Amino acid sequence: MQSDSQNGGVNDDGAFVLSGLLQHLLTLAEQFGLSYSSILNETGLPPEYLIDPNQMVPMRYLESVLNAGVKHTGDDLLGLHLSEFSQPESFGVAGYIVRACGTLREVIEMCMRYEHLVSNVGSTSFEFNPGQVAWTWNLATTNPEFRLQAVDYMLGSLATVRVHLPNVRHWDFDCVLLQRGAPETTHQLREYERVFRCPVHFNQPMNGLVFPLAHLDAPLLHSNSAMRDVLESHARFLESKQTEPDFLGNARSILKTMVMRGKPSRSELANALGMSSRHLLRRLNVEGTSYRALLDELREEMARKLLLESNESIEAIAHRLQYTESQSFIRWFKACHGMTPSQFRQQAVNRDNEER
Repeated sequence: MQSDSQNGGVNDDGAFVLSGLLQHLLTLAEQFGLSYSSILNETGLPPEYLIDPNQMVPMRYLESVLNAGVKHTGDDLLGLHLSEFSQPESFGVAGYIVRACGTLREVIEMCMRYEHLVSNVGSTSFEFNPGQVAWTWNLATTNPEFRLQAVDYMLGSLATVRVHLPNVRHWDFDCVLLQRGAPETTHQLREYERVFRCPVHFNQPMNGLVFPLAHLDAPLLHSNSAMRDVLESHARFLESKQTEPDFLGNARSILKTMVMRGKPSRSELANALGMSSRHLLRRLNVEGTSYRALLDELREEMARKLLLESNESIEAIAHRLQYTESQSFIRWFKACHGMTPSQFRQQAVNRDNEER
């Protein structure tokens, strides 16, 4: 799988995905013999993105995780195989709502209504034909390899929903339609048919699960309209709070990690944020700053912290902040604070002594 820098990536730089879904995939990766920590290191995924499952993170990281998974497992159908372990809860409140729905029509309508709480690059819809309905899902991306894995995962996950809904024994697919070309091997074709448990047709005009129209309004046992209403209320609350991910906060956090690791770079920061270097400059300009100003701000913040809270020498601190010569660090710090690092540190010591 190629990276987005090579192959275009997700269509716009504002693409995001729910952190909870990313967490679920990382947990599954361990079942496939991959190390959770090694994937984090390889993809550059900041651990702070995984703290809140309701947080939105750049789609770039989902692409990177799937890329790493395919590379290390050698499984070209990794997205399809991961879908077999999918849980409704992995999709946040939208998944919980699906569990409480009364019909398949309601399930699909709820997916359409709240899928933006999971990601902003996929779209669910109905396609009607005589006696049949197709539950379709489309992904807006220019990366064909990422599209293949993501579509396999999402359609496979939608199919897996059957296992988690009551009284869905009547819900069997007539077939599955995929836009991708036919697999190269008979084994891969059989894997698709095994997962979906029906014929799978390739080179189709859409990606969708096709089933009899009569099943669309068949009642699901143990549906819970009261619970659905409560969950929808929570979904609307999340919608009211949903804003574009904190771009500047994310940029600061990632760049700070790069400085600490000794590898700050504008191009690497742009890559980690899932955007081009030119777009990064535009976004920073909108925020009223620049890459250099952001880097200097972080260095100044880290310099003060190290001077006040550590016993490291001025030379060591300069080295940690990527200054090749301590004199360059001293001149820069004096320009910021009107005193040298040593004077700044001594002033803090004197102040502490006076307060005792």
